[in-house]
Amino acid sequence: MKISANVSLLFKEFPLLDRFGAARRAGFDAIEIQSPYAESAEDLRRAAADAGLPVVLINAPTIAKTHPTGFAGRPEMRDQFRSQIPMVAEYADALNAQCIHVMSGPALAAERDACLRTYADNLVFAAGALEGRQVVTEFINPHDMPGYLNDSLPTALDILKRCGGQVRLQFDLYHAARTGLNIEQELSACLAQVAHIQFADSPGRQEPGTGTTDFAGLLKMLASSQYPGYLGAEYNPAAGTSEGLHWLPAWREEFS
Repeated sequence: MKISANVSLLFKEFPLLDRFGAARRAGFDAIEIQSPYAESAEDLRRAAADAGLPVVLINAPTIAKTHPTGFAGRPEMRDQFRSQIPMVAEYADALNAQCIHVMSGPALAAERDACLRTYADNLVFAAGALEGRQVVTEFINPHDMPGYLNDSLPTALDILKRCGGQVRLQFDLYHAARTGLNIEQELSACLAQVAHIQFADSPGRQEPGTGTTDFAGLLKMLASSQYPGYLGAEYNPAAGTSEGLHWLPAWREEFS
């Protein structure tokens, strides 16, 4: 079982570059970063190398003030999205990041079709430009992010179909729980299309053991399916990160 620490949410008691070493000391196998662009690619590469941990996932940029949930699905921003891909490539290459998550951004009901077409076109463009990296899309539940374009598993699977196999799914167990899915059943059914899995307990989006998600059953299913990827810890710690890591050695002991 390979478990990555999302250092955009975990170890926030440290500066970003120091979170790599904290993740290694805590026993994580890898790093993922929602937004690495405030630091130089070289500084991040050095921090990862010093910690001896691979970076398995980064997000494409968003615009904090105006488009915090991304803009790859916005028809009027097609050129702006595509202009940022060389920077994404620079960071992905420096960090040897395996997966690039591209957020769709919002869409009103009347514009969903146009936004879905734009999003799929931009995902395919990114996949071609980032050859050698896996572009992924993630559905995000509408309770946490109202109006988000990719808001359900059926929508995500439709987007993958539109992309003709060039894009894969980032499946977040938390968002699946918040959309009311039978997580084990639905994840098992689409696992061949999944490149990366993230987790947090539901409904609070905190560490495992703080909510109602049956992680034991999910982990057994993934073990029996020989899922080859990473499980990304992307949650908001209930207290400090280290104080809430009781689940990590327990998972290692049961499923190693």
